[in-house]
Amino acid sequence: EHPFMVTEPGELARGKKNGLDYLFDLYEQCGKFLSEVQQIAKERGETCPTKVTNQVFRHAKYSGASYINKPKMRHYV
Repeated sequence: EHPFMVTEPGELARGKKNGLDYLFDLYEQCGKFLSEVQQIAKERGETCPTKVTNQVFRHAKYSGASYINKPKMRHYV
């Protein structure tokens, strides 16, 4: 049995031990954006982030994934 109640995308989970599946899904997407940011940084010869930083969140927003940001992701914790 799943130890957490699973929330739907967009459903708030504040204060409950749920929403983790969706949170992990968001982090997986962040990982993809992180690799894109690293690729761009390498091409430009800039230092590239090794973790999901604000730069990654900005890139995600720029790419049209405005549903990925820190305050929203905190709702699912």
